[in-house]
Amino acid sequence: MTIVIPKQLRSLEFTELTLVELNDIDVDRLLPHLWELVVKQGRMSSAPKDADDYGRYLGALAANERLEGFDDEHGMKVLDGWLRSSIVRIGAKGRARSGTQMDYIQPLTIASYRAGLPKTRRHRHAHTLIYHLLIERMKLFGVEAPEKNLRYALEKAIGAGVEIGIDGQWVPQYDGRTDIDINALLSLYFLEEFTPLGAREATSGFRSSVVPGATRGLARDLLDYLVAYGGRLTPSAFVDRFAALISLRLFQLPLRVARATRHVLNTGERSEDMRDDADVANPLELYCDFTRVRGSASDELARQCVLRDLEIMSGFMPDRLLLRSLREAALATLRKRGEEIRNLPMPDSLVAMVGLREDMRINTYADIRIQEIETETEENGTDEDLEFIASVRDSEALSIEQLTTLLVEGLSRTALKNQVGWFSSTGGIKKPYGLITGSPNSRRSWRYAPSDDLMYALLLVSFTTAQGPEVRLRGRMPIVELLKVLRDRLGILIDRPPAAFDSVDNRAAAAANLEAFKRRLRLLGCFDGLSDDFSAQYVRNPLETE
Repeated sequence: MTIVIPKQLRSLEFTELTLVELNDIDVDRLLPHLWELVVKQGRMSSAPKDADDYGRYLGALAANERLEGFDDEHGMKVLDGWLRSSIVRIGAKGRARSGTQMDYIQPLTIASYRAGLPKTRRHRHAHTLIYHLLIERMKLFGVEAPEKNLRYALEKAIGAGVEIGIDGQWVPQYDGRTDIDINALLSLYFLEEFTPLGAREATSGFRSSVVPGATRGLARDLLDYLVAYGGRLTPSAFVDRFAALISLRLFQLPLRVARATRHVLNTGERSEDMRDDADVANPLELYCDFTRVRGSASDELARQCVLRDLEIMSGFMPDRLLLRSLREAALATLRKRGEEIRNLPMPDSLVAMVGLREDMRINTYADIRIQEIETETEENGTDEDLEFIASVRDSEALSIEQLTTLLVEGLSRTALKNQVGWFSSTGGIKKPYGLITGSPNSRRSWRYAPSDDLMYALLLVSFTTAQGPEVRLRGRMPIVELLKVLRDRLGILIDRPPAAFDSVDNRAAAAANLEAFKRRLRLLGCFDGLSDDFSAQYVRNPLETE
């Protein structure tokens, strides 16, 4: 079946609701631009036009007087291999994928933004969202000059050996004296071959979040981690865990938006996650398997949780198309009232939009759009397609709901593919800090099983406690308290099944999973459990064990 959607109705983007564009994303790839936003206080430079001329940059670096032994054919091959493996990522050129070009510089230091790479179209607005949320959180706690303070904190974390030029140019370069990691040093030398370009204000469509609990939680984790561990971890270790936290929080964001949206559509009222309260508990129940025994009860429970969340994302697609149609109809037919609704804080705007479903003017607008779809389908579709449209129009559903049904039918293939791309990429199925394991091409093999890198990042942030603009770093806590922090702050379940999967067998599986989790903690050297008494078992901050 091919329901032909007119061009003006084909867009899937509704970032006022979703905050990000739901499509595949590479967190490592967006970090250089996040560094740039922080350093330049919300500004970004254009990408270079010669990203495909990698050979010229390679030759210039080989001729650098500070490098020795790379200016002959063998040396060039060694340098090329070193750059490709550790410094620069080479990707296909253009959508036609004809040829190659430099995609991005590995975010080893704060200076990685100097190259102007990568192009931003695949960041899905996540980089600007994260920057905005970090600044917003600092303002919430009354931090003076939050932009400058955020830059200072980032320089402390990953700016060793880097001098940044005057504001307005922001040219980073090696200071010539600090002992730094050899890959970071090579990266700085390579970056000096790029001519800095002028900066512009980075645009962001962010006004407010429909789920303040989720977005404030994202900012809280990143800022707490930055303040607590910046300068205490090596830059490379800091970046790895920072990327892990970003990936997890981006993964959770649309799930929380989807749940809140469904709640409003069902009840007409806000959900708990829509409260303007930084301390709202994370409503997700991501049961994570630590047994690593394929086919075990715990493993199966983690797999079922992934399928549950894929189903939530699938159901979110028609919900967001309905809400986008309601917003467009309100702006077109209610005019002043439509603008007032659009300008409300997003939780209030969402509730108001849902309240318009039965408005006659809204449904008249929907009838016009349905007629446009029918006309397009008459010209390019089949008799079966027209019969489907007729059956939808003959239903008792509201016209705005009929319009949504047709949009879903016409756009679902692309929309669902994009949503799964977001789910798998932020789930880190191909990353060392992944939450999801399994075959990338087999969704039924996916399960929540955090990698060691992600587990380490979760432990680090769990030991932070914000006290206004300051962050207190704990050295030790009872394991029962750690499990509560993971559950309430991060939505991670280990010692109990999700409510929807509660059973005697699954409780037994979770108990075995808890023992496996303790074994992982012992391997990290941060578990103190000489007694079988659960209340006497403690976990130490893994940084304190190093």
